[in-house]
Amino acid sequence: MASIKKIADLGDREEVSVVVKVTRVNDTKTFQKRTGGEGKVRNINVEDETGTCRLTLWDEDVELPENMNIEIGTQLKLTDCYTKQTDFGLDITKGKKGKIEIE
Repeated sequence: MASIKKIADLGDREEVSVVVKVTRVNDTKTFQKRTGGEGKVRNINVEDETGTCRLTLWDEDVELPENMNIEIGTQLKLTDCYTKQTDFGLDITKGKKGKIEIE
């Protein structure tokens, strides 16, 4: 398991584990996938004492905030998730083997 990092220390395309606090849960958006069919995406704004970023949930994961009672102020532990630099800044995604737990 990766050691717990701080948002300020995260780079592009890393496998990371972080503990963050939810500052905003955005609505789910649907889009047309290039491969056909409909996709879903949802962003959760998160922070720690070193910075802010987005936790991006895809497809079946967009229901996690309701299923886990994630709301503003909830502390989350993200384990084995992936980072990606985007036009909006740094995003963290769960990926296939990542875990999102309430801390």
